[in-house]
Amino acid sequence: MNTHGLIVDFGKHNGELWTRIPADYLRWLVNQPDEIPQFNKHKEIAKAELDRRGTVVSHEVDISPHAIDKASLRVRKIWHETALNPDEGLYSWLSRMATEALKTNPKAEKIIYKEIKFVFKQGNIYPTLKTVYRKN
Repeated sequence: MNTHGLIVDFGKHNGELWTRIPADYLRWLVNQPDEIPQFNKHKEIAKAELDRRGTVVSHEVDISPHAIDKASLRVRKIWHETALNPDEGLYSWLSRMATEALKTNPKAEKIIYKEIKFVFKQGNIYPTLKTVYRKN
């Protein structure tokens, strides 16, 4: 599919060329569940545009900004205690921990792992970490 000249006809980027849409938005769109039929036509175009750019869609886990914010407040101590080294930042640590948690139950929406409750939203390709809590 050739995406040149195609214009987005919905949502946040309505009226913009598909070739100008940020890759993170295209990845988000491609990851939307198949059960949302209004996205299916757009997902095909987004995937074609990502392919045109040579962008690889990860099959690991996406970390939402909300999850990063809540992790900095709720699990900071655990982060510092379990970081691989002093330079492992919060995003890298959270990505690693969420990936490890998912290995215990890949399709779960809630997983308790290492004293942390991870809340995921399963996507079409990969899950998104929505938030985290201390296990209490």
